[in-house]
Amino acid sequence: MSLNSADSWIPAEIKTSLDLPPLWGRLGTLSPGEAELVSHFELPEGKVLALSFELGRAPFTDVRARIKKALRDGDGYYNYSLIFLDPAQSELLRAAIAGSLPSSV
Repeated sequence: MSLNSADSWIPAEIKTSLDLPPLWGRLGTLSPGEAELVSHFELPEGKVLALSFELGRAPFTDVRARIKKALRDGDGYYNYSLIFLDPAQSELLRAAIAGSLPSSV
């Protein structure tokens, strides 16, 4: 897991429960099956989250993910390795990521 090493971040809303207000964080690394999330909020390994964010012009709402690994850095941020749970959502992410790549790649 890379600790706060991304050059650009994707703001993300984090839902942990229907009856709690959303939390906030930023996605650093994003692939169709996994992501790295940084937040001020402490969450346990194994917790299932629903993430909402924009990738390019595509909005993603309530993308389900499980916290695979959690680490706290020296600045007090929590760094989470996530695995996406819904194959259909992963396919939509794959299409959005592929569409955002320059044509020369």
